[in-house]
Order: sequence, then structure tokens, then C-alpha cells
Amino acid sequence: MVARTVIDVLTLEETINLILKHTEYQRQDVLNMIEEKRQELGPEVVNDESAAMIVARDLGIDLHQLSAKPRMKIGDISESTRNVTLTAKVINVGPVRTFTRKGEGGEGKVGSLVIVDGTGQIRVTLWDEVTKAISEDSDESIRIDDVIQLRGGYVRRGLGENLDIQMGRMSGIKRLDEHELEGLEVDVGEPPSKKISDLQEREFNITLLGKVMRVFPLSTFTRKTDGTEGKVMSLIVADETGETRLVFWDKDAEEIENVAEGEVIRVRGGNTRRGRYGNIEVHVGRSAQIERGLDIKIDTGEYVPSAGSPAPVGKKQIGEVTAQMRDVDLDGRVVRIFPVNTFDRNGGEGRVQNVIIADETAQIRLTFWNEDVDKIKKIKEGDVIRVTHAYAKEGFRGGLEVHVGRKAEIKINPGGSPLKKLDLSELASVPSLGAPGPVGKKPIGEITAQMGDVDLEGKVVRIFPVNTFDRNGGEGRVQNVIIADETAQIRLTFWNEDVDKIKDLQEEDVISVAHAYAKEGFRGGVEVHLGRRAEIEINPKGSPLEQLDLSDLSVESRSQAAGLVRIGEIDENSEGKSVEVSGMVMGATQASPVYPACPSCRKKVEEEGGRFTCGVCGDVKEPEYRMLYKITVDDGSGSIRATLFGETGEELLGITAEEAHELIEKSGNKLEPLERNSDRMLGRYVSVRGRVSKFRDSIEITASGLAFPDLVEVSKRERERIDELIR
Repeated sequence: MVARTVIDVLTLEETINLILKHTEYQRQDVLNMIEEKRQELGPEVVNDESAAMIVARDLGIDLHQLSAKPRMKIGDISESTRNVTLTAKVINVGPVRTFTRKGEGGEGKVGSLVIVDGTGQIRVTLWDEVTKAISEDSDESIRIDDVIQLRGGYVRRGLGENLDIQMGRMSGIKRLDEHELEGLEVDVGEPPSKKISDLQEREFNITLLGKVMRVFPLSTFTRKTDGTEGKVMSLIVADETGETRLVFWDKDAEEIENVAEGEVIRVRGGNTRRGRYGNIEVHVGRSAQIERGLDIKIDTGEYVPSAGSPAPVGKKQIGEVTAQMRDVDLDGRVVRIFPVNTFDRNGGEGRVQNVIIADETAQIRLTFWNEDVDKIKKIKEGDVIRVTHAYAKEGFRGGLEVHVGRKAEIKINPGGSPLKKLDLSELASVPSLGAPGPVGKKPIGEITAQMGDVDLEGKVVRIFPVNTFDRNGGEGRVQNVIIADETAQIRLTFWNEDVDKIKDLQEEDVISVAHAYAKEGFRGGVEVHLGRRAEIEINPKGSPLEQLDLSDLSVESRSQAAGLVRIGEIDENSEGKSVEVSGMVMGATQASPVYPACPSCRKKVEEEGGRFTCGVCGDVKEPEYRMLYKITVDDGSGSIRATLFGETGEELLGITAEEAHELIEKSGNKLEPLERNSDRMLGRYVSVRGRVSKFRDSIEITASGLAFPDLVEVSKRERERIDELIR
């Protein structure tokens, strides 16, 4: 028979009680013997606990005897509890991992259990030698459903600020056999499963019971850390109170792949986190326990999903689609197909293609990425397309878009669709949910910020030189051109490859651009940018602008600077306006000033287990860090918060986003870039240009530019402003 490994170190009080129970000695006698043993062996070597155990052994007492009753329940434990001694049932056993200790060096070990009794459940963390109780590969190691007794544990806050019992070198853990449980008043019944409506962010080791409502296909990805392949699969499960997403990884994903809708499952050892859409998800880790095919009835028919946890919405008409809808299914007839565009993606090439579809209620833009672009390569205008498991979001230029992500499914011309009879010629009366357009051909004077897919034509007034900038480790290029028609003039901005297309452009040439977009300029006003979908034609035949005389041009510039205003004059009526304010920087938000972004689309990426994921481009090997933080500016008439992005934020701090990220990594302090550069930032006089916006009932400025004006010049401008008001 294999000998059992027992790691069982009693507290001083427990050892004294055992001696008193099995001998005729009085308490003071025992204390005297313990002190004498310490002096005999050396008080600097042996502490009271060890000396007491030696005395007990000398008296022939079995130190592994159990007390008549467990000393406490899980429900009794608080952060101040010391010397935890309890008996409970094991419902989860985690793996043992090794680590290198900081400072002192050397290898350490750590493992964990989750235990329950009739009053609750709690995580138990085992350190170093104590991990042998779960790491030895023998019949005697602790397993799920064993009943164990803990001694000498202590409590502290662990993952998610939950209470955690810590078992160190002075602690003991022992598996109990059935005969050892006889006579003990032990209730090891499990606490009830967590209700979905009660889930909160960052809960650990929870038990969840639910009915499978929807199954998503298994997906694979490449881990950033070691290049190995990972697998992930998710389900929507529900109980009487609500529904949530269950996410399984690797082996668990493979084992759950054949799950069926309607099956009842239980997960022990799940962890909660906030999902992409702000809802609470339950992730099933490596040490979790999964029970399937349970014969338990769950009534899921009467709950109403909360607004804070958007449920899978299923089939919708296009006119019913709203931002942040997830897992949405829709059909539409193809109205317009845009060309495929390519972009840098983790050192390779990514692809994106947009399609406008419509039904009787509205039209909307569908966006397809990478491999999905191949699936629609034969699609034609007039075809019917069906997408399932897609998600809706606000578009790059406003409005709504539906993105076809990795979990989505695509069918072209599905059988029986009534949309095959939809007359595309009647769609002029159907509203568009996409970015405010396509707006088509517009005179320059009618162009406003946030117009998408706009066409315009103008005569070249001025050509600025080409500027270069760092772009994903390479060189990017940008060039600006001022054009005009009879109504106004405006700045056109060309990027990278498009710069080559206008290299022979001259003043007084006519230029026509299609599928461009308008936005607020760096110094206020309106600019038109040519994105990847834009088309350019120089000196188109028959243009009436060939006869436009630039010497007679007195039209308004759409790129005019924002007006300088006092902060005290900004109110809710200013929302959406471009302004410029000047004042002292009085403070900055207490949050990290950088965030990880996708190098391809510049959107924020999510980090999970060392792996970065972009909701648009998928796995991201190396995110780029971008600056984003808020400052408070005061000009004496009032104060206002301004959000600084990218180079604007870098300029004020005097460091790049990458340098700020390195400071955070080295110091472990997310505020380090702000604190280290506070002398440079706080009290500095700045001029902020941008658009007034409203955020949580507060008026703010979204900065498009930042300058450090000469106070003499500022004073001069203010006097001119006062003189103008007097006149």
C-alpha cells in the first residue's frame, strides 16, 4: 500500500489542547515544558509551535488526530480571520505551477483548490511544499469530491478582491477517509449555483447552471506568446433570471464542440469578465469542472434581458438594427459593392470589403474582413445575402455598420428569400442607417463635417509640400491641397499611395474626387480626406471649373480656424461647434495615458492571457501604444476638460506613447508618465483647438490640436477681441 503524504502542521493552541486531552498535565505544566524544550534546543532555532510539537511527540501523542468538531465554517470567514481550521469538500483542483521569486531568486510553487461546505465556497491557495498534496501523481493526492481538513491557514484578498485562504509552510492540509468523518458534524453540501442575473465583473471560482440557448462555431487563433495554436468556443446559456455567454478554451472547447441547444450544463470554477459589448461573460479556465447533459429542468421563457447585458438578438430587419447589437442575423439585397482594399496586418496583408444592402425598411453597410472577402468574390448587385452571428457598431464616419466577424456565417441567395422580388429602383425612399451618405456630388460650400462617401470637384488654389511620418516601422506620407469652386474653398488631404497619384498636379488644375469623407480639421473648420476607397481624376473632360478665374476668388474657406472663446462662454448650446480656448493646465485624469491599439485599424485591442485581439482585424501580434488622456484647462472665466489623442497628448507630456508604456512597464505604476512629467504639464499655458462635446452630462472638448502660445501674443489677441466687442 502506498503511504499517504500528510502535510499537517498544527497551531500552538491546537497542540496544547491535544496534550491536555491525552495527559494529566495542567496547562501551565505544558507551557513550562514547551519553554524548557525551546531553551534546550535553542530559542533562536525553535519557535513555540515547533517546541510544542516536539513535546507532544515525546509524550507519544498522535499529532494527526482530528478535533471532535470542525472549528469553523466557510461562511464564518472574514478578512480578519486567522488560523483557519475547517473541514470542507473539494470541488475544483487547479494545476501546480512553478515561478521564480523576485529579489531572493529561487523557484517557488503554487497551486489552488476550491472548497465548499453548506455555508459557501472559497478558494484555497497552496504554496511550495504544501502543493505536494495536489501534485503527487498517486492514489493519495487530493482530488475533486474529497473531504479535507485545513489547519493554520490565513485569509487575504485574492483574485477579484475575493477572500482566499492561504496555506504556507506553517499550514496543514489532510484528506479525510470515511472512518475519520464518523462522529464529525460536517456539512459538505454544495452552495446553490450562481444566478445569471447576480453575476458581477471579476468573480472567480463560481458555479453556474444553465440551459444552452445558442452555440457558436469553434475558432482557432495563434498565441502571441509562443506561436502555438489556441482554440475558443462560446455558448449562450440561460436560467430563470437571464442569459450570458460561456467561453471555453483549448481542450475544453474541443470537448464542448458537440454540445446541443437545449442541453443543461453546470460549470464549476468559472471566472467572470466584461465582454466586448459591456456584458458579463463567464470564462471556463483549465482547472474548471464541466458537467453536461444534466436532467434538470430550467424555465427560460419569462426573463427579459437587461439593457446592460445585450442578448443575442437573432433575426432583425435592417431598420431595427441599432449600435452595439451583437449576434444579429439579417438578410438584404445588394445595392452597391465597393472594391477590396488592403492594409498592413501583423507584418502581412489584410483585406476589407464593404457592401451596401437593403430590405423594405432600410439600407446599411456590411463590412467583410480577410477570408470572408473570398466568400463574396462572386457576389453581384441584386443578389440577396444573409449573415448570421454578425455585430452592429457605429461606423468610422458615424451612422451604423454591420461587421461580419470570425463567428459569422454567410449565405448568398438563400432559398425562399422574399427579398429577391425587392425592386432596387424604389430604394430612394428607404432610409440609410450607414454613415451620413453616400451623399454623392456636392458643391464645396455644402460640405459639412462627418459627411461620408462624398464626391466633389475643385480647381487647385495651393499645393503644400509632401510630409513624411513613421508608419508601422516604415515611412508614411501626407500631402495637402487647397481647392475651390464657385461656393467655397477647402483642404484636400492625400495619404501614402494617393500622394503619387497627384505628383504632377499643378495650381489651376481641376481635380475630381469620389468616395472621400469630410471631418473636422486640425485647426477647426472642415477638411476632406481621401481614404482607401477614394477615386481621383485630374482635369476631367468638360468640367465647368476650367473657366473659374482664381484671381476673382473671394469665397469663404471651409477650413477656417476655430474661434477663440472664453471657457465660461461654453455651454450646452456650444455642443458640436469648433472652438479654441487658452488657459492653464490645472490637472490630468488619474488613469493610464496610453492604451494598446491595432496597428492596422488603430482601434483599441483587448488583452486576454497575453494574447491581443482586435474586434476588426483579429489576432494582433504586436499592438502599438497610443496616447489618450484628459486635462483640465482654466482661463479664469471657467474650467473645462479636454481629451488629448495621439501626437497632441505626446506633445504636452514630452514623450511618445511607446516611451510612456515603457515607463508603466518598468515602474508598475499606470500613472508614472503623468507623475514623472507633471512639472512639464501642470501650470503650463496652452491653447486647445477642438470640438465641444458632451460626456456624462459634462461639457468637454475633444482636442484636434494643441499649441503653446506666447503670453504676450495671447494678451494682444485678447485686447483685440475686447476692442471688437466695444465697437
